[in-house]
Amino acid sequence: MSQSPISNPGSRHRPLLFSLLLTAYLVLAVAYSLADPLYESTDELRHFRYVRHLIVYRSLPVQRPGAPRAQSHHPPLYYTLGALVSWWVPVVQEVYYEPPINPYWAYRYWEVSDDNKNQYLHGNDVVQFGKLPHFHGVTLAVYLVRWMTVLIGAGVVWLTYRIGREIFPDRPALAVGGAALVAFNPQFLYLSGAVNNDVPAALCSAAMLWVCVRLVRDGPSVRTDVTLGILYGASLLTKFNLLALLALVELAYILAVWPARDWRAFLRGNLIIMGLATLISGWWFWRNQVLYGEPTGFQRVTELWGVRRPAEAWAILRLELPMAWSTLWGRFGYGQVPLPGAVYRGLAWLALAGAAGLIIPLRRNRNLKSPIPTFHSQLLLLFTSVLLFTTVLITYILVSPAGAMGRFFFPALPAFALLISLGLSQFFPRSLTWVVSLILGAKRGRRPGFSRENPDESGPPLGSASQTSLVVMIGMAALAIYALVGILVPAFAPPRPLTEAEIGAVPNPTDVEFCGVARVLGYEVTPTAVEPGGTVEVTLYWQPLARTDQNYAVFVHLLSEVGTMVAQRDTYPGLGRYPTTVWEPGVAFADTYRVHIPETAYAPDRAVVQIGLYLPDGPRLTTSDGRDTLRLTMVEIHPRPGEFPNPLDANFGDQIILVGYTLDRRVVRPGETIRLTLYWRAQAPMETNYSVFAHVLGVEDQVWARNDGWPAGGNAPTSRWQPGQVVEDVRDLTVGLTTPPDFYDIEVGLYNRDGDRLPVVAEDGHWLGDRVLLSKIRVVGDE
Repeated sequence: MSQSPISNPGSRHRPLLFSLLLTAYLVLAVAYSLADPLYESTDELRHFRYVRHLIVYRSLPVQRPGAPRAQSHHPPLYYTLGALVSWWVPVVQEVYYEPPINPYWAYRYWEVSDDNKNQYLHGNDVVQFGKLPHFHGVTLAVYLVRWMTVLIGAGVVWLTYRIGREIFPDRPALAVGGAALVAFNPQFLYLSGAVNNDVPAALCSAAMLWVCVRLVRDGPSVRTDVTLGILYGASLLTKFNLLALLALVELAYILAVWPARDWRAFLRGNLIIMGLATLISGWWFWRNQVLYGEPTGFQRVTELWGVRRPAEAWAILRLELPMAWSTLWGRFGYGQVPLPGAVYRGLAWLALAGAAGLIIPLRRNRNLKSPIPTFHSQLLLLFTSVLLFTTVLITYILVSPAGAMGRFFFPALPAFALLISLGLSQFFPRSLTWVVSLILGAKRGRRPGFSRENPDESGPPLGSASQTSLVVMIGMAALAIYALVGILVPAFAPPRPLTEAEIGAVPNPTDVEFCGVARVLGYEVTPTAVEPGGTVEVTLYWQPLARTDQNYAVFVHLLSEVGTMVAQRDTYPGLGRYPTTVWEPGVAFADTYRVHIPETAYAPDRAVVQIGLYLPDGPRLTTSDGRDTLRLTMVEIHPRPGEFPNPLDANFGDQIILVGYTLDRRVVRPGETIRLTLYWRAQAPMETNYSVFAHVLGVEDQVWARNDGWPAGGNAPTSRWQPGQVVEDVRDLTVGLTTPPDFYDIEVGLYNRDGDRLPVVAEDGHWLGDRVLLSKIRVVGDE
């Protein structure tokens, strides 16, 4: 006789383990919400505008061209709940107010760093110097809705556990492991601490999956029909993509009625579910029909937010799937705060291992006879949920430029997590079950089968599931803490104040003031020799002198000996995280600006580092002696090794490579000519004769000099080039007589007879643009 699950001492510890897990989730989710400044998560401002619209105007927002953006296309259930918890908070800002924008945000967004990751400028609404945000006004209202979402996320974690207990009653550790994969998923934690409707969508989906799992076990009933009808109606009022849940419900009813062929119960269930769903949510679709001429309102969404033609989007699906994967696990903000690539690769291997583990029992039980056992029917529901919302995610990618977001997969996250937990449990050897006995008090017991209906069938030991649970919990909790402390907090936290000892040890003391606003105590520049493509770090030690109501920006320029701009950085202080309007007088801090030397920078060269403060669209602040810049030190720019001058590897459409260039001068007066020599290498045979363009560009890409035509003055048409052949292409650029003194870019590229430019292709295949910018030149006036 098989052992009852209750007789296993370790099983009594599972509820305690899950309680600890749920508590840890709540603590982490609140911590994530505090580390994330207002409106920095994807579309949070527009989600919150929806809530405020309901409170202030007592009506639903409407999608209108030219109107301030809100998430007006979404159903209203989540936003109504947000309005109910925050309506009483006095908010002085208008519904559609725009916070101060950081124009330098998303600087090198693909890098793991703390450099200008914030889209908005923040003050008292963020954790500053160890102090919590000021919880009043709009800040309090946002946090109330955020913390409501935290509780909704807790419901998703609890339902994941309950679904696991339903499917694996004799292996409760698998339910804990699945719940841990959800609870400690950094992206799930991050969005649980933000204003968004993806976590509520996951709650609705998890609730419906739970009821469907019980339906397959217990069979159809009027009570189940009504429950699913209410849940489906609520789902459709939460997010439109949950329409896909109807396929899951239909499958569950087919599996439930199949043994007895009770098609009357199937028909009754469908009538009750669709009837209740229509009563609950039908008005929303009718409203859309009246307003937009179709029931979903999706056509208006595409008009306002952009659309892709699916036939053309298949080509970029391969490129966007990695983005979808990374945003499923942890890519914060609008995707500009990533985790290290190794984390995404490790999680991919984890998922693959879980998938491989599922094959083992499936192959062992491949000769199952009808009717399908309940356990396998329930597993089929998990697989179906994953398949449905994978399809939803791919559909988003194909029709929307913003479709590659892993949060669209959240409705399937509980099913996905439980399947991975089950698959991973197949790889833990019996010899390690002593770990579980030591920690949970579990005893080595029978070897329960993968199927409840086949208890005598060999399978992984009971302890292996507990080991899986512990490893998943510890590993995912560690990842969640690392993502919070190591990635999210540094991305948005202002720089810390310097101690007195650190102020006394500041290198290169300068003690230069800018208009009584701030003093530069010292600086450090490293390295002082660099190649094109390298980075120079300029650390400034600031001491605010007085409060100001202006947000001044910092500039860091590297000017060559001939006065051309080699590289520059412009940013608000604190790399966008500490604007001057919230500076504390006397509180010194260090600020490190990374200045990336372009791959196309001219070398050899020497550049002086200059810094200063200025008001965007306004004047620079001056020092006490009237200068508007502070010169720091010189940086040597050494040429990279290569066969050609200023070696490059600019790939144009996998057909032509720009391997180098040279200029005979970089400073000219209006009417003078610059001789540009380009070195092209054929990458593949070509039938098209491409023209080369070389332009001197000013503000808004205005062309002040141009030279277009076939390479080498028309003597080397590209259709005759052989792979590996290098062509020297000389072009004279005469600067217009009316060209104003300034710095100018030189752009080069290739195009066909129809004017279509060849794309510049990165190493991984994605397009970088349709031109390459070479060294800047300087146009000077008559002295």
